[in-house]
Amino acid sequence: MAILNGIVSKMKGSAGQLTFKQVNGLTIVSEKVREVKNPRTPGQMAVRTRITNITAMYKGIRPLLKNGFESKPIANSDFNMFVKVNMQQTPVYLTKSQVAGGACVAAPYQITQGSLPSIVITGEGRNAATNIFVADLTLGASTTVSAFSKAVVDNNPDFRYGDQVSYFIIKQKVNEATGIPYCQFKANSVILDASNDAKLWDIVPKNGFSTVDGCVGHSGNDGDCVFAWVHSRKSNGKTLVSSQSLIDANSKLSEYQGDAALLLAMNSYGVGDSAFLTPDVNDNGNGNINGNANGNTGGNDSL
Repeated sequence: MAILNGIVSKMKGSAGQLTFKQVNGLTIVSEKVREVKNPRTPGQMAVRTRITNITAMYKGIRPLLKNGFESKPIANSDFNMFVKVNMQQTPVYLTKSQVAGGACVAAPYQITQGSLPSIVITGEGRNAATNIFVADLTLGASTTVSAFSKAVVDNNPDFRYGDQVSYFIIKQKVNEATGIPYCQFKANSVILDASNDAKLWDIVPKNGFSTVDGCVGHSGNDGDCVFAWVHSRKSNGKTLVSSQSLIDANSKLSEYQGDAALLLAMNSYGVGDSAFLTPDVNDNGNGNINGNANGNTGGNDSL
C-alpha cells in the first residue's frame, strides 16, 4: 500500500492490478489480491448448502410476499429479510445436482414480519387450528363471506372490517423421473366485508377455512405441505401484517435435514474432510500466501 502525491493524487477506482481510493484527501493505492482462499471450506459450504433452499422457497413464494416484511431497513429487500430470518431456522440441505435440477423442499420458514398480533396456532401438522374464533358458526358450503366476516370481527378484537385473511399453502412434490423435490405455491385471501354475499369456499379453500373447535383451522388431506394464515390491514397507505411462519405437514422434510444430509450436500460440491494441520491457504509458489487465521479446534480445551 502507498500514498500518492502529484498528478495521480485524484485517481479513484481500478487500473490493472492496482486499486485507488480517496481517504481524508489522500490517494491510497493497493495491489489487488491475485488469489483468494479456498471458497469450499466445510464452514463456508455448510452455509452455502443451507441457503440454497431458502433461496428456492423465496423464488417460488416471492409474488405472494410483497409487503410481507413491514419494517425492513431501507437498504434491505424482501429477499434480504427472508434470508435473514430463515437462516436461524432448522437448516435444509440440498446437493449440487438437486440445486441444478431446480430442487425446493417445503420447510416451515417465516414468511411475514409485522406489527399486527400473530395468529396463534394450536395443534400440529394437518390438525392445526388458528385462534380466530368464530363462535357457533360452522363454516360450510353455504357460508357467505358476510357471515364469516361478522363472526370474525364480533369475536376477535384484533380484527376489523376491511382486514384481509390470507391462506398460504406450499405443496411438496417429487419429480418421478429425477427424484428431485419441487414445490407448488398457492395463496388465497378473503377481505372481511359485511355486505359480501358470495360463498366463502368459492373464494378460499375449505381445507384452510374449516371450523376446528370453534376456530378457523385446517381440515382434510393436502398431502405433504406447509401452510400458514396471515392477517393484513391497509392503514394510512401502509400494509400492516402479522408475523407468521409456515406450519410443517411435510413428511419428506426430514430427508433433507441433519448431519447426514449436510455431509451429502457438502460432498456433492467436492468438500471432503479437512485436516487440522493443513493450513487453509493458497500458495502460488512465489511466497505470496492468502489464507485465514483460525484458532478454533475440534479438541478438548482442557488437559
